[in-house]
Amino acid sequence: PSHMQPWMAPWTRKGTRQENCHAGGCDRRLSAGQNQVASLAQRLMAALVPLVDVLDAPSKKSIAPQFAEMQEVGVQWPADFRPAFLTSHDDMLAAFEREGGRGALVQSVSAKDFTAFKLEGIDGQILATTWDKSGLLVATSGAGLAECAGAPGADGTWACRQLALEALPSGSKAVAVARQSSNLIRAAVAFEGEDSVVLMDATEDGIWVTVGEVHVP
Repeated sequence: PSHMQPWMAPWTRKGTRQENCHAGGCDRRLSAGQNQVASLAQRLMAALVPLVDVLDAPSKKSIAPQFAEMQEVGVQWPADFRPAFLTSHDDMLAAFEREGGRGALVQSVSAKDFTAFKLEGIDGQILATTWDKSGLLVATSGAGLAECAGAPGADGTWACRQLALEALPSGSKAVAVARQSSNLIRAAVAFEGEDSVVLMDATEDGIWVTVGEVHVP
């Protein structure tokens, strides 16, 4: 019986509740329930409206990338120098051979000569290089990643130190490394036989973790 369960409105012949509630009790209970539902609906709408606005907003047109105009550098490499990598910082350019750590430094794009140097402290073939205000980063096939501070010295060597970081996965056909604004080191690796580029971040524990993958045509 309904009087034994004051919290429940009686069933009616039509199989619905609240049709024949007596003495206003059901109305009071219904009002309290409606307030709770309304409050919940308001919170839900507050969360969903921004999402709907984003989904309904027209997509922005893609902007074609802008490429800097190529400039010819009037430097003649020695006949036995075969650079495989080129990196720059400010106005300076540095070229590197894949093996042996040999390199050449050009002070500016308008320079006519270069300074030969050798990277000291790297292990294995060079896979990628990048040069920023913190120094040169060199990814190698041996010990992983090396950091070379400053610039080549007067003695013709550029001192490097191995970072406490495992080597990048083997089997790559192209590698790029960069230091992010937070000092995080990120690598982009394209593997042989794959049609995608894998993005990897170096953790404080010295390991590489995959953070994304981009498919390329």
